[in-house]
Amino acid sequence: MPFLSRNVVYGPPIKMTAFRKVAIGTWRTVGDPSVYSTLELETAAAHAYLEKLNQQSSLKITLTHLLGKCVAETIRRHPEMNSLLRFGKLYSRKHVDIFFQVASDTQGNDLSGSTVRKAEDKTVFDFAQIMQKQVSEIRTKGDPAYRKMKNTMKMIPGWLAGFMINLSGFIMYTLNIWTPLLGTPRDPFGSIMITNIGSLGLDSAFVPLVPYSRVPCLIAMGAVKDLPIVKNGKIEIASILKLAVTIDHRVIDGMHASHLAKTLRKVFENPEQELGGVTHQTQASNM
Repeated sequence: MPFLSRNVVYGPPIKMTAFRKVAIGTWRTVGDPSVYSTLELETAAAHAYLEKLNQQSSLKITLTHLLGKCVAETIRRHPEMNSLLRFGKLYSRKHVDIFFQVASDTQGNDLSGSTVRKAEDKTVFDFAQIMQKQVSEIRTKGDPAYRKMKNTMKMIPGWLAGFMINLSGFIMYTLNIWTPLLGTPRDPFGSIMITNIGSLGLDSAFVPLVPYSRVPCLIAMGAVKDLPIVKNGKIEIASILKLAVTIDHRVIDGMHASHLAKTLRKVFENPEQELGGVTHQTQASNM
């Protein structure tokens, strides 16, 4: 492993429109351009799909794993959203990496993350396998991927923490340099971030973007609820998953967000047609 190497693998700068340049020039930090939206998804087809998948697997495949795959497929179809901003230019990522926020312990006293790399090529089975392995290591081995960084953060005074975090983000993403001295995995946060707040009993909540992660979109999964909806002019009760989405307007604009919402709904509410049946998922995961 080279001592100094590229942190993120990406191609040449993207040709930007005048509006994109204005957006980047207007908002200097990720904290300024946050846009918030909600998306409600019916879960009937998703739950039926999960039931079939779980019948063919010893793993416990959950709605979180399925949503992660649906998000990866959505970004694969709309690669313009899979970009990294550095020095006022957008760079297209080569792969879709999905980062999931997870509790480091069962009490939820600390947070860490599980990252599914090259998620565009992974199956729902793969998501479950990779995440369960990573979460198990985090909770039994004390978060080995971030242990060095966390130990360093424990030693520095609170007033210096922000500077150190921002410096780390500048090195990894603005300069695009990775070194083991940083104490984090290469490109730790990936293309998009997902957190399951429904597991905490929350119906819905907007989660702020993490500036040093340079992730342009964060999706918070709420608790699934039975709610009244209107179908064909009639009121029905449906099982609904509410997503609270926070985006960085410098990278993702209204048209991008519209594509994200429409495609994610299409894939999530029709997983067997859009992702392939159980046989396809099983065969692909064994390749």
